[in-house]
Amino acid sequence: MLNKQYYNEHAHEFIEKTLQVDLKPIYEVFESYLKPGIKLLDVGFGSGRDSLHFYKRGYEVVSIDYAEEIVARGESFLNNEVLLVDFQEVQYKDEFDAIWASAVFLHFTDDDILKALAICHRALKSEGYVYLSFKYGETGVMRKGRFFNDFTEAKILSLLNEQANSQTALKLEKMWLTEDARKDHQGKKWINIILKK
Repeated sequence: MLNKQYYNEHAHEFIEKTLQVDLKPIYEVFESYLKPGIKLLDVGFGSGRDSLHFYKRGYEVVSIDYAEEIVARGESFLNNEVLLVDFQEVQYKDEFDAIWASAVFLHFTDDDILKALAICHRALKSEGYVYLSFKYGETGVMRKGRFFNDFTEAKILSLLNEQANSQTALKLEKMWLTEDARKDHQGKKWINIILKK
């Protein structure tokens, strides 16, 4: 719950820092897998940047976040409801064509990520897609009051291999590296993953 406390206490600062970050190249890759007008779940609404983008693109967007301050600020920005929900407790089933979880599961332990992937599988319709992103590296570490679980290609593949034989397994569609889009984080890398049900 330390992460939730951080986002409640630093909501304004977090939104200001992330709202204008340009993820257009990543949106384009993810949307190449999507059909027009699909229903998309934005997990970890954050600044609202991604929900707004997908909403403007004509998708039916459901936005969720678990930090009360983020939700309160987000609803006024998006002019739409943002649900106060902890993703690890969602009960959606065969509901979404796509799930967008940018820089969200990086706050989870490996075991919790496996549980989250099972939740994604349940929430997705057949042939649905999930986008995930993590800071590039191999450590799990506390940074400024938040837990971060960093990943490399090998670590991602190892994690996916653990769920490969389960009924809730998701298949790897694409994995690629990008530079951090924030101007004050130049030289840092992120690993991006698209999975398919």
